[in-house]
Amino acid sequence: MPTDLSAIDGPTHGGLPTAALTELVCPSPSCGSHLLLGQLLAATRQRGQRVALVDPSHTFDPASHPASDLEHLIWARDCDTPTALTVTDLLARDANLHLVILDLTAAPAHALRRIPASLWYRLQRAVETTALALLVFSPRALVPSAQLRLQLTKTHHLTALDQDRPDLLPLLTPTLTRQRQSHALSA
Repeated sequence: MPTDLSAIDGPTHGGLPTAALTELVCPSPSCGSHLLLGQLLAATRQRGQRVALVDPSHTFDPASHPASDLEHLIWARDCDTPTALTVTDLLARDANLHLVILDLTAAPAHALRRIPASLWYRLQRAVETTALALLVFSPRALVPSAQLRLQLTKTHHLTALDQDRPDLLPLLTPTLTRQRQSHALSA
């Protein structure tokens, strides 16, 4: 799935893999995960694709995005981590969606430790027969079944708030930490 970001769509990654689970590790609050989320909303909107965002900690700010980018968004929020995982499992099986994003960056550490590895493999199996891309934002590497794992390591400074989003997008340079070959559909 194209993201319209050269750092992800280039020859190394080829975009977000479809029929697979991708993990984006975001170790700090200002590393650019919401900047990437905004870019994904804009890119999928241009293609007329539908997106679901599971946001248990309610960290997404819809007012900071153009209303047209939100028209195709399903936003599940304000729930605990186990409920967020159940909602993600249900959405991952929806043939009307092209991208499902689970944002666990602000989830409590104890809740993340309680997620069994089998759940991640179940989510991977759920999307293997679809054309959907499943993306998990996490504060540390925790998805053992991720086909692609990227990490945003560059922290944006407070002065970045004065810049326009398009000017900040080239600063998103995720580091590849895992890339597995898939026998299913690819990006």
